[in-house]
Amino acid sequence: MKVNVAQLKRNPGAQMDIRLEGSPPSLKKDIAPEATLTSPLTVRLNLSNTGTVIVVKGTLQAQVLLNCSRCLREFTLNLNVSLDETFRQEGAGAGMEMDEEYGIIPFSGDIIDFTTVIRDNLLAALPMKALCQENCRGLCPYCGQDLNETVCHCRKPVGDPRLAVLGKLLEKNRDK
Repeated sequence: MKVNVAQLKRNPGAQMDIRLEGSPPSLKKDIAPEATLTSPLTVRLNLSNTGTVIVVKGTLQAQVLLNCSRCLREFTLNLNVSLDETFRQEGAGAGMEMDEEYGIIPFSGDIIDFTTVIRDNLLAALPMKALCQENCRGLCPYCGQDLNETVCHCRKPVGDPRLAVLGKLLEKNRDK
């Protein structure tokens, strides 16, 4: 997902709106092992030349197929991600150390490749613990039944007999 910024670079203060759509092959396989893109990406960007850097703001929309971390069912997650990045022509302005410190991304020539930026923002937007629904009950730890679909009637193991006295106290408190 590359954009030619030659015209923008020549005009400080200029802005450019672009819309990118597609599914780059590198994103389909590199996004994450547990996530698969199920729809083409839609990226809307506004590029602004401030005179020293190109500021990029926009949104990214995608659908991702994930597995629920509790019940292991596949589900689709709609992602709407905000992008806010800054690019600087290599060799222009401050040194590389300063650019890295402030998160400024170097580019060379007249083309900015957004593939890495898009991938990084997609990965950051993925949930750490993917859930098909907030109240997902998961799987029975003893028989493996999906507790969202049925009630499990398997026999739960008895706890430590040394704690049986505490169990009786809990039962008395529940009866009151």
